[in-house]
Amino acid sequence: MKRLHLIAIAILSVFSWTSCNEDPVPMVWEFSSYDTESVSVTYAPDYVYQISISANDDFSGEITLTCTNYPSINLEANTNDGSFINKDAGFSITKVDDRTLKLIFTPITNIGDNIHSIVSVNGNNKKENYITNISINRRE
Repeated sequence: MKRLHLIAIAILSVFSWTSCNEDPVPMVWEFSSYDTESVSVTYAPDYVYQISISANDDFSGEITLTCTNYPSINLEANTNDGSFINKDAGFSITKVDDRTLKLIFTPITNIGDNIHSIVSVNGNNKKENYITNISINRRE
């Protein structure tokens, strides 16, 4: 009888450990060093594009993005040096340190309607991973 009781406890323990899979914590971002009249930022962690950044087509400047709750982030790079560049949309993103990105805008012409690009950033805190999608728009 004791053996049956121990087996039941072991099975219940396994079920309780495997059923406690919680969703990872969304990345929390702070934005700094940018011209609030030319650049707009929307941060919605529960939305598909958690960060939306929009800048005028003639804007030349930058914005700094810092992840406050994941100690290590990785940028979805499209260059050998680890940065992301989109010449058509007039921007580049570089990793400044383990938590910080710098988005640099250059002026563009003849955009017609809006130009839109998506960049992904992966956060890791040794327990879990999370991805933030950044939508970058240029407007007239």
